[in-house]
Amino acid sequence: MEKLTQLRARMKAQGIDAYIVTGADAHGSGYVSENWKTRQWLSGFTGSGGLIVVTRDKAGLWTDGRYFIQAEKELVGSGIDLYKQEEPGVPTYQAFIKSELPKGGRVGFDGRTMALQSFDALKRQLNDLDAQYTYDIDLVGSLWTNCPQVPNKPAFAHELRFAGLSAQEKLALVRGEMVKKEIGGYVVTALDDIAWLLNIRGSDVPYTPVVYAYVFITASQAHVFIDAQKVSGIALDGFTLHPYEGFSEFLCNLHSIKGKLYFNANKTNVLPGEAIPKSLPVNRNANDDIIALLKAKKTETELANIRNAYIKDGVVMVRMFIWLEKIMQAPGELNLYEVDISRKLIELRQVMPDYISDGFSTIAAYGANAASAHYNPGTQGAKIERDGFLLIDTGAQYLDGTTDTTRTIPVGPLTDEMRRDFTLVLKGHIALAAAIFPSGTTGSQLDVLARLPLWSEGKNFRHGTGHGIGYVLCVHEGPHNIANKHNAVALTPGMLVSNEPGMYKEGEYGIRTENILCVKEINETGYGKFFGFESLTCVPIDTSAVEWGLLSDAERGYINTYHKRTYEILSPLLNEAEREWLEKKTREVQ
Repeated sequence: MEKLTQLRARMKAQGIDAYIVTGADAHGSGYVSENWKTRQWLSGFTGSGGLIVVTRDKAGLWTDGRYFIQAEKELVGSGIDLYKQEEPGVPTYQAFIKSELPKGGRVGFDGRTMALQSFDALKRQLNDLDAQYTYDIDLVGSLWTNCPQVPNKPAFAHELRFAGLSAQEKLALVRGEMVKKEIGGYVVTALDDIAWLLNIRGSDVPYTPVVYAYVFITASQAHVFIDAQKVSGIALDGFTLHPYEGFSEFLCNLHSIKGKLYFNANKTNVLPGEAIPKSLPVNRNANDDIIALLKAKKTETELANIRNAYIKDGVVMVRMFIWLEKIMQAPGELNLYEVDISRKLIELRQVMPDYISDGFSTIAAYGANAASAHYNPGTQGAKIERDGFLLIDTGAQYLDGTTDTTRTIPVGPLTDEMRRDFTLVLKGHIALAAAIFPSGTTGSQLDVLARLPLWSEGKNFRHGTGHGIGYVLCVHEGPHNIANKHNAVALTPGMLVSNEPGMYKEGEYGIRTENILCVKEINETGYGKFFGFESLTCVPIDTSAVEWGLLSDAERGYINTYHKRTYEILSPLLNEAEREWLEKKTREVQ
């Protein structure tokens, strides 16, 4: 409450009636460095998605279904109310501001942290109020006296044996697409796009090996705005270096280019976006973004490396499960906590070749905690008992790939309802994994396959079914996905996407089964090309929780085929005891 009081005093001094805190960084990153966590500092909410609006006498946090349970707990005592996005009767944050803002009122936010597309939507909503805007003052940052320092660790080169193409070759690909799209200048603000282009990786953002930078490309020039010390010793031939802080001023001084200036309005924030001269013809359509689509379609070199990363992480998961099973089966009282799972995974991964870090904070959620889809156990988490389910969602960054796997395992007796829900989730997972679809199909057209088994019994899950995944980059990568919201980007060979339907019962348990799939061509007929999926994940599914009567022969066959492949790939890398364990877990079911 004290923080809100201080913020409202600053708002009053600046004549601001409503202030928006996005909690984002200057590049729209999925995870942000500690110095950007303004939303968390103000509210106590630790989720990675959400937005706060503060008015003179009200304050609210808007977040999606992944975080409803978590947010309700973490907002207690903050003075901030929870607004559950897209739930019946819940206004959008824009509608809320409109209901609270006086005619001619002023809205403030840190212009480094809001995308132009979001700003446009806000202005449309408030247009008839003649609203005014202040976006060059960071009010929360000015209150945060002990704000962490900006990351300053050096970047490193992502070697050609991993990258597959040099930075100069990638730049040529980008310029070829610019010609096709009649783009004369290309503004690149997303950190994963920049890391991919330059073949550099770093540690400016937790779990995502990227470096704070901007890029601007024309037919003859390529400019990188970055702390030069970060890339000292890295060859960036063909690129001109500038100070990171000079990007907006550089854009201000652009007066003429051949063709249109392109920037993605979903990725470019207000301050640099507003710096672009209004006289320049622009294209800001997200669907025309070049690097996002180029890096989403993995090359054969990248795919070979990624497959190797999933094999390594499969070995890690097998060893973690064996360790966990021994603890659970030992006599006496358990002394096992959720965070012990995370620590064990790090220990096992650290001995693997080319390990960098975890790909995200491991979700080890026991019992009712797993009902919060993005649960964070904190420094210790709950004590694990010999009862019900344990959900483990984990992944890693290796120099040869980014991994992401979720398994739900029984650690004690299960109810009939638990078994049924586990099986319904598995049926949806299999339906999507086994899908064959024509060229041009989008993820939103396939989403229903993973939900139908749950829908048939009046159940559902409040998150997307699948996200793209980067190559030693973001664990969540666009522009494609599999979700019930429309996405115009078609799934094409080389794209990676997660397959993770779930079922969550508040106060009781959560279930999710996730593999990473690669889109591949199946065949070509008189009706065109047809695609399907290759599963990259090599981790057994615990079938002891399955209600077998719910599975068809085809579904049982899918499980058998998947487990046979998993055993064949992993067994040569395991010792005898580990192989025996895996053989039992992947044994054919009838």
